[in-house]
Amino acid sequence: MTLDILFQMVVSAIWALAIFAGVANLAGLCTWVERKLSSMIQDRIGPNRANVRLFGTNITVIGLLHPIADAVKMFMKEDFVPAGANRVLHTLAPMICLFIPFVVFCVLPFVGPLHIQWKDIPASDIWLIGSLFPGDALHLSDYTLYFMVADLDMGMLFVFGIASLGVYGVLLAGYASNNKYSFLGALRAANQMIGYEVALGLTAVGVFMVYGSLSLNTIVEHQGKLLWGIIPLWGIFTQFPAFLLFLACGVAEIKKIPFDLPEGESEIIAGYFLEYSSLKFTMFLFAEYVEMILLSALITTLFFGGWQIPWIDGEGYRFWQWAGPWAGTWLAQTFGLNGLRILIALLQGLKFTVFLCVWIYVLFMIRWTFPRVRYDQLMKIGWKMILPLALLNIVATGAFLAVWRGWV
Repeated sequence: MTLDILFQMVVSAIWALAIFAGVANLAGLCTWVERKLSSMIQDRIGPNRANVRLFGTNITVIGLLHPIADAVKMFMKEDFVPAGANRVLHTLAPMICLFIPFVVFCVLPFVGPLHIQWKDIPASDIWLIGSLFPGDALHLSDYTLYFMVADLDMGMLFVFGIASLGVYGVLLAGYASNNKYSFLGALRAANQMIGYEVALGLTAVGVFMVYGSLSLNTIVEHQGKLLWGIIPLWGIFTQFPAFLLFLACGVAEIKKIPFDLPEGESEIIAGYFLEYSSLKFTMFLFAEYVEMILLSALITTLFFGGWQIPWIDGEGYRFWQWAGPWAGTWLAQTFGLNGLRILIALLQGLKFTVFLCVWIYVLFMIRWTFPRVRYDQLMKIGWKMILPLALLNIVATGAFLAVWRGWV
């Protein structure tokens, strides 16, 4: 192992903690956003009671204290396990449901590579490192820093493979609860998630064909190219039918309205997590918001360029007939070349975050706008409509690429 590799490993570990903290905090904030949004749709006030009394005044902060109050309340609730339930599986199920979506974030690229041109630092000048790497150096005179936990060549297969394990948490929750409504909700969830996983994978095949890779980072890099020097090659432009199908399948996978049959409050009370309370119930609730964030991140990555900002990147700019490197420009002279690259990396992260939040908002609007479909309609949409359309999209994409690249 070299010092350069160790440095990248440390950055990846810090980045993993940053992603976990960011997603966890965003999921907590989503509980407030959804309640506020639903209250506006239904002409209500929404959360406004939780407060802190300061200088004789109740400070409510537009309801932002409610997520904190909810967390405190959940901690103080009794952890009830029904008679006849399997205690081990009953406890393990919510952990699986919460752990799985967090793991998938490991392969998502939130920021593009950052190229550093500074100076080499000998290992002997770094505290506690010199004795471990004698004669080595940290080569920051020409170093590319990657803000990813793991850049896998099969990144999208990793996403599908790990995300599909979430069904085990749902099944275990329904089975271990010793409740017929919970078990019925678990069976619904298993049929729905497994059925729509097939269509979800097929809708993404067209994206793989266009960009020629299963690596999410490579897919995002290819989306930085320009068609006719102007239009960015985002997935929304190259695979619009796949985008619509992916969105529908994604909503079904995270079990949200109009596909919330596994929970179905008006039919089976609360479905697979009916017999859960306290922190276990919080895990299920939290996992739903994390899954929603994950779906929004995948949509942003595959169809909206990920971290790519049209016409600029860390190395230069390009638009139609105008293109060139940043070196020598007034921006590079003002901020410095390394400073300018860091600024662009921050803008890339901001662009990804903005698109991520927009899609979270869209998913909330879908949830509070559409009615729940019947179970037979759910199965029909997945197997008789989306699946054939996904296969048709693959054939059409293959034919178009064959003509476009001169293979026929």
